[in-house]
Amino acid sequence: MDHYGIHFVAIIGGSVAGSEAANLLANKGYRVVVFDQKKLPYGKIEDGLPKWHIGLRNKEEELIDLRMSHENVHFVPEFTLGKNATVEELLDWGFSVVIIAIGAWFDRSIPIKGIEKYFNKGIIKQNDLVFWFNHKHERSYSGAEYTIINNTAIIGGGLASLDIVKIIMIELVQKGLKKHLLVDVDLFTLEKAGVTKVLAEHNTSLAKLNIKACTLFYRRDAKDMPLYERKDNTPEKISQAKRVSKKLLDNYLTKYQFNFEPRCIPKAIIEENNSLKGMVFQRVEIKDEKLTEIAGDVFNFRTNLIISSIGSLPKETPGLPMTRNMLKTTGAQGYRVEGLNNVFAIGNVVTGRGNIYESRKHSRQSTERIIDQHLKPSKEADLLKLQFENQFENIKEGVAKKINNISSSLKKLSPPNKTTIDIILYKTKSMQQAAGFDGNYMQWVKQNLPIRLEDMLNTKATKL
Repeated sequence: MDHYGIHFVAIIGGSVAGSEAANLLANKGYRVVVFDQKKLPYGKIEDGLPKWHIGLRNKEEELIDLRMSHENVHFVPEFTLGKNATVEELLDWGFSVVIIAIGAWFDRSIPIKGIEKYFNKGIIKQNDLVFWFNHKHERSYSGAEYTIINNTAIIGGGLASLDIVKIIMIELVQKGLKKHLLVDVDLFTLEKAGVTKVLAEHNTSLAKLNIKACTLFYRRDAKDMPLYERKDNTPEKISQAKRVSKKLLDNYLTKYQFNFEPRCIPKAIIEENNSLKGMVFQRVEIKDEKLTEIAGDVFNFRTNLIISSIGSLPKETPGLPMTRNMLKTTGAQGYRVEGLNNVFAIGNVVTGRGNIYESRKHSRQSTERIIDQHLKPSKEADLLKLQFENQFENIKEGVAKKINNISSSLKKLSPPNKTTIDIILYKTKSMQQAAGFDGNYMQWVKQNLPIRLEDMLNTKATKL
């Protein structure tokens, strides 16, 4: 089939948001090249979602694979924006638009002067810790190595912070049971049953195993933690979210036996002989939803390990306008990249959050706008639309109806000519070959999928 006259779209990042956009565009008849920094386009589904989430991880990765396997989608692995090519260079190739979907990988920094010198020397960032936790069992793992210790401090307050709490407590109890009772309990059992139940089954306790629980420090109360997603900001929904958040935290405290310190913010690090020895916290009170420091009410928490879990931001990327580690965007839902023509942003790179649902929703809505307002459909694209009409019916949340109602009165870009298409295909193939990828996406997945811990445990159990 001659694809002359169909827009080519470049998408940087192939995880939830990027693959969703690629799928919407491909189903409409447009051709897409998805560039991703890793061998596989799984993003935080693979590297930021703790590995006990087997079902969710597999479900989301299967969806990504399905979208990336579309005949109109080309995949380029091991691509770094700003290094392998800039946004301007991709536009010069002939792409009609470039869509940025690189997610949020940069950990927000605890606002304390001089804290940076202790990163990986007593202070660990959330994204680094989860990456290590997810991949440390792999034979080929060569990243940072961390040792979880007693009395760890965690600064945060969202669902991701509770995942960090679980990692700490599971690691400590696993090691304690093996050292003192010569008992092996896998992390999946500990995560599902919880620390309390597992300890009871072995007639032991944290104290008997010489374990000092970690402590989660949060600037507000338990009811204020963003643990429950609400659909709107009505008083009823806000009240419900607060009740559910409080109940969820109470359940976590019972199940995993950690400590919780509300209404406190980090103020300074405790240093001795050029080593981190803890953190100074300031107590606060809450008035009209605003935090106010309580004069003179400070306390020291001595520890040799602090985990920073206060959220993620997009990484600063050459060629993209950034301010305070946030991508500069304009327009509805911030989907236009400021100062760059025909460059858009979708998903967590805009929202600054790691929520899968929000990322997918923002991607769908923004991609619909890009299709509607910036891409001129060709006759062949209309034929391909009919070809996939049945597939449109299965797309969730009525996306199919929305993208079929394209307004022809809006200003559109003209599709690239045949020579430009050839240039894009040639450069794409050259980058694929440089990464060792022959274009067979599912075969590439099979060759590069990381070793699954659950498979290793099942193999070990079978041999026993």
